Amino acid sequence: MDIGSFLFMLAFAYGLGVFWYDLLPGQLSSRTWRAAAYPFALMAFGEAFVPWGPTFGGIHVITALVAALIGVVIDWIIQTARHPAAVSTPESFVATPVRP
Repeated sequence: MDIGSFLFMLAFAYGLGVFWYDLLPGQLSSRTWRAAAYPFALMAFGEAFVPWGPTFGGIHVITALVAALIGVVIDWIIQTARHPAAVSTPESFVATPVRP
């Protein structure tokens, strides 16, 4: 895979990640590249093991669409299971150093 195909696959994974996040009930992460991480990883596995469908820029489009959807669903499940929540109030006490 040359650098152009890698960058195209990275941009395509990010675009598909944002697309699938907007269609599914999950919330888009505040970290920018989180939307591309799982779709990119599954697109790479899909290209290696199940290259199916028409190609564009060296990437099988149908494989990329399905792999990105599965990647977003996996990321959504992980985020839901971890229950990320912001701290509503800061801690009210100051930590004291422990003396031996």
